[in-house]
Amino acid sequence: MMAVKLAQKSTENFQYHEHDNGLKYERHDYFSPEKDPEFSPQSYLIKQLANVVNPLHFHMQNQFQVFIEGSGQFGKYSINPYVVHYAGAYTGYGPIIAGDHGLHYLTLRCSHDFGAKFLPDQMTHFKKGPKHHFTSASIPLDSVKELQKIAYPVLADIHVETKTNLAIRVLKMPPKSSYQLEVPELSAGIFLVMMQGSILEGTETLTKNESIFVSHATNHYLIKTKLQSAQILVLQMPFKNQAYLF
Repeated sequence: MMAVKLAQKSTENFQYHEHDNGLKYERHDYFSPEKDPEFSPQSYLIKQLANVVNPLHFHMQNQFQVFIEGSGQFGKYSINPYVVHYAGAYTGYGPIIAGDHGLHYLTLRCSHDFGAKFLPDQMTHFKKGPKHHFTSASIPLDSVKELQKIAYPVLADIHVETKTNLAIRVLKMPPKSSYQLEVPELSAGIFLVMMQGSILEGTETLTKNESIFVSHATNHYLIKTKLQSAQILVLQMPFKNQAYLF
């Protein structure tokens, strides 16, 4: 598996999907699959159509969802940008109900998942074991003007679980700065999601709602800005619970 992968808008090619249960959406996958699903990260953007319901379901891998555009209802929560939801493997969640203008969200996984298992119809795929989920409040988006006033990079905790290694943080960086991000060995990897501004990765520039996957095999990752400041979601993924490995 590549240590670092980029999810950029320039590659987007959306495909329309419609399910028998009424779910309708467009989807673009940013990453090509690796040979081994367990070492094949996923990053894709869902554009759920207006007033459409994504019913209660679960997946076989841990995942983050980042709501980046539109509004709606997620279970008991009202959602809008930038709400972050984490669901562990075999943890049911939903329904996700898109509002009048639709709902767009990124789905991020460190390992490949073969699709939603809708409940109760696909209950035969469900496994008993620890269930784990978290939904953040809406994370405020700073203006470019506000970010320009920052003197040095600041990493702030939104939600951190030391026992599970789940972490949601926000990094704010001024122009022409760098930040050395630690990638814990006990995490499955980290996703960086651009909220505002831009950062550099080699010769590439990543902008709003684009993302980077950094494997846990990478101990540190250097984040750099050039002429623009940046506000970045830093999403640290736990490994799948051992109860689901056999």
